[in-house]
Amino acid sequence: MMETQLRVTFQPQGRSVFVLHGTTILEAAARAGVVIETPCGGGGTCGKCRVKILANAGVPTPADEHTFSGSELREGWRLACQNPIKTELTVFVPETSLFGSEHQILTTSDAAAPRDVRPGVRKTYVELTPPTLEDDAPDLLRLELKIGPFKADLPLVRQVPITLRAHAFKGTAVLADHRLIDFEAGNTSDRCFGVAFDIGTTTMVGELLNLCDGRELGVVSRMNPQVSFGDDVLSRIKHASTCAGCLDEMRLVAIREISGMIDALCAGAKIVREHVYEAVFAGNTTMSHILCGVDPRQLGEMPFVPAHARGLLVPAAELGIPIHHRGLAYVFPVIGGFVGGDTVAGMLATRLDQIPGPVLMVDIGTNGEIVLAHEDRFYAASTAAGPAFEGARIECGMRGTHGAIEKVVFDGDVRVEVIGNAAPSGICGSGLIDLVAELLNHGIVTPEGQLLSGVELPRALAPAFAKRAQTDEDGEAQFVVTDATPGRPAPPVRLTQRDIREVQLGSGAIRAGITVLLRKAGLAVSDLRTVLVAGGFGSFIRRSSAQRIGLLPPEIDHQRIRYVGNVSLAGAKAALLSTEARRQSEELARRVTHVDLSTAEGFHEAFAEAMLFPLVEERHTPGRTGV
Repeated sequence: MMETQLRVTFQPQGRSVFVLHGTTILEAAARAGVVIETPCGGGGTCGKCRVKILANAGVPTPADEHTFSGSELREGWRLACQNPIKTELTVFVPETSLFGSEHQILTTSDAAAPRDVRPGVRKTYVELTPPTLEDDAPDLLRLELKIGPFKADLPLVRQVPITLRAHAFKGTAVLADHRLIDFEAGNTSDRCFGVAFDIGTTTMVGELLNLCDGRELGVVSRMNPQVSFGDDVLSRIKHASTCAGCLDEMRLVAIREISGMIDALCAGAKIVREHVYEAVFAGNTTMSHILCGVDPRQLGEMPFVPAHARGLLVPAAELGIPIHHRGLAYVFPVIGGFVGGDTVAGMLATRLDQIPGPVLMVDIGTNGEIVLAHEDRFYAASTAAGPAFEGARIECGMRGTHGAIEKVVFDGDVRVEVIGNAAPSGICGSGLIDLVAELLNHGIVTPEGQLLSGVELPRALAPAFAKRAQTDEDGEAQFVVTDATPGRPAPPVRLTQRDIREVQLGSGAIRAGITVLLRKAGLAVSDLRTVLVAGGFGSFIRRSSAQRIGLLPPEIDHQRIRYVGNVSLAGAKAALLSTEARRQSEELARRVTHVDLSTAEGFHEAFAEAMLFPLVEERHTPGRTGV
């Protein structure tokens, strides 16, 4: 049964999303990619998730009345975590309510005192005095006296004198990493842009930023075309070693996709690529190696040693990145063979070293990266979670795009929420986690992961659910989530026994990794003060569902769990906008102890145990939707 959804628009971000009646503003914001600060975990006690409902604010909750003055309440100010959506809304989200905004990310001490954007690229318009017999200083020295010391390659030594004389000794100097990379005619100082990328195993996300003020100018996401060579890093490593040109083949398909993303970003912002001067890339170790054309085969062989550890700052043209012809590319530092720059970027974006610990950060994707921060020490590991949570290897799975079921609730019957308010075409990771959790709660799936049907089903199961628990033509159990859409060729969306095994493998690997890191630090699950959930769809997962299937520790109070969204991209943005943030990322990477789970004591036993879904003391009460 598909429910009517309500449109919610968030300003000034200009993002809209369709949600079910009763969804909180906080959850709707996360679905729109607007991650709001919630230190109390959505309990309504910290007052940090302040938003302004521009019309139809409704009756304030007790938490609203405690937080806001009478005049603020009349203006529409509310707490995002406490207010359910009952009608279509437009919601204003101030920058102070955002988690990991550009300025917050760049702050090194007091988050309330944001620092200026200070990227590695700067442009300065100059008007020089033409040389005379009395003042015959060389052209580049004359420029240096105006803008400060710099280095220049031979092409610039040839270009600058010509440009100066053709434009009355006026122009704009472009410097990157204290090197003159261009001297442009006229005043182009307000046209200075950069791109930040999260290069995931399955998906890639890019963002265009104004390097003058840090403003976001556009975001674009695409599937990583390298999935055609395998859907996990080990498959990519193996393919790179198959033939002499295989590595370059994989690199070029990614570069072509990145090029198309840059074109789309520039077209959307109505700028030219020559005014994009720097690109920053955060990805796992394998993705970074392939992007740079570095043979990754040693990453697939013990002891899984990467070629480099520190970040790489190279001419973008050497990577084939189509920005300014002398622009630069920065590739994040890596921690180990399977813990890479995306994890470092996440540590940077969340300021993991400044959060009172112990703190656990879990980045859920094709690879599950886990970082534990405790007493100024960091432990990091990567698990082969598999691509199930990104929609792959699931019969009706798909990425989180138009037509994907992203939320499932059992309330008398199966209720679903579909991205784009469209007819369902499949199910993405967040919907999959919801579905398996509900099946467990209703006894349709056993703790061992068996999908039941027919006489095996609980006697008290509601008829609507029993009707959906079927067997296919081969006699295999299946659960029909939605029936075929009338008038459309799309088949019904269903869950199979094999799908559940994929979920067990993914969640079990992550839980086992968490267990090993906690043991390494001498901690128990109950010692954790905060759990940060990151990843391409991290903000879309309901805490209760993730804990029910064992993806996140079920013993933790859900208020300690915070969603931080795509922190890999956020960290890449921070490094693009601040050389200080870049320095911090290098420092953080070197402070981490890398734990290789394949050889870690107790991992295989922990994994076998985590393959079982957690037991619960009480059966789920129909109608409760969790958080």
